[in-house]
Amino acid sequence: LFGEKYGKIVRVVRMGDCSIEFCGGTHIDNTARIGLFKITSESSVAAGVRRIEGTTGRGVLDLLASKDALISDAARTLKVANPQDLSKRAAQLEGELKDTRRALEAANAKLSSAKLAAIIGGAKQVGAFKLLCARLDMKPDAARTLCDSIRADHPDMVAVFALVTDGKLNFIACCGADAVKAGAHAGNILREVSAVTGGRGGGRPDSAMSGGVDLSKIDEALAKAESLLPN
Repeated sequence: LFGEKYGKIVRVVRMGDCSIEFCGGTHIDNTARIGLFKITSESSVAAGVRRIEGTTGRGVLDLLASKDALISDAARTLKVANPQDLSKRAAQLEGELKDTRRALEAANAKLSSAKLAAIIGGAKQVGAFKLLCARLDMKPDAARTLCDSIRADHPDMVAVFALVTDGKLNFIACCGADAVKAGAHAGNILREVSAVTGGRGGGRPDSAMSGGVDLSKIDEALAKAESLLPN
């Protein structure tokens, strides 16, 4: 084999007609001495090279005993009398989990609607725009959903939110269709707002997100939004 170094004597091991190998490792004189054989894993160790690991003889019996114990423990945990019913019980639990998730999503939707109504109440009229600025303890994904609702239901609104999650500051802004037509630009607004806290970012006229640094200047940053609206 290219790149390999061998001595004067090279050991060659044959397994029937299916395998002939150069090897200096431990071997037996007859494959029947192996007894039981079970492959436990197969993986890649280099380009074009695979590794197969397994166990033999009594090791297979130990492996089977370990798996039996694992199945029994799983059956007890899932309260299944017969381990043969484990797959059926797993499918049942998956269905129950899906139902629970749907119920949770419905509850979160109602809660989000209630939150939105309360937040919208804080908007004020600034020229042709309804301006809404607030600090929210909300993750960015949830804030994006909130902004989608604002754009859909309040076309003349410009909303700017400061989001604080785990000590990290982000800003998100959105502008309804009428607000954009009147000259509002979410990306430009956030560029100036986030700069007050030492951050930066921007985005589209109707939606934008940016980062912030100094949490102590959140109120100052939000207050600047009004001066950035077109007259």
